[in-house]
Amino acid sequence: MKFFTFGWWWGGQNPNGPNPNDASNAYRAHLDTIRDRLPADVLRLEGEPDEGVSIHDARLVSLGIDAAAHTLTLVLDGDDGSGGARRFTLGYTGVRSFHSTQSDAPALPGPTGYGDLGYWEAHLAEGAFEHRFLFSTGIELRVVFEGLGLSLRDG
Repeated sequence: MKFFTFGWWWGGQNPNGPNPNDASNAYRAHLDTIRDRLPADVLRLEGEPDEGVSIHDARLVSLGIDAAAHTLTLVLDGDDGSGGARRFTLGYTGVRSFHSTQSDAPALPGPTGYGDLGYWEAHLAEGAFEHRFLFSTGIELRVVFEGLGLSLRDG
């Protein structure tokens, strides 16, 4: 992660830690410079346009890679914004790379497994896009891809 690092998140749990707005403001400024080049479903995850959705605090249910087809599917269970359940399926196409790392810092409080999805970032990659995800356990996922399809199921 470039803006929402695990160290920043960990420090934000401390009353004397970093100002949480610093990373948010820096990321928003970054997003403003690339917004017009990002796929529509990436922008929906950023809360744009008005029908934007939030995967904050969602939990990873499954992760599937089809290397031959260059696809990756992430299934997350989260909130529909009004307290109900929502399943998010992120279907990446033209996947060029997938990388996962684990922080050495202790996990934040929360569920086991990957934990809660705290933050995500969108970036441009050479002729493609990159999504970065940070979970409360310190696990970071990075996907470099050409396209994204987002589907939602409430209930």
